[in-house]
Amino acid sequence: MRKRLVLIVSSIAVLCALSIPAFHAAAAKSAPSPASTAAAVPDSHPEYHDALEALRNARKHLEKAAADGYGHRDRAIQALDAAIDECNQALSVMH
Repeated sequence: MRKRLVLIVSSIAVLCALSIPAFHAAAAKSAPSPASTAAAVPDSHPEYHDALEALRNARKHLEKAAADGYGHRDRAIQALDAAIDECNQALSVMH
């Protein structure tokens, strides 16, 4: 009986956890009121700008790292540079 109860409770917890992104997406897609859209001009492609900021911060952290990770840090920095370049190219195409 106890195993069955644990299974049911854990299943409900997993379902709730999996449904969070769906609820978040539905809330994000809700239509803004006309007054708020007229008052503020949205930034074009804020996700890309946020991603660029995060990538640049990650690069700064890796540059300050004491250990080089046997070359992995340099490869990670190169990958970040490539990702930054891709985001910049995407923004230039979309503008």
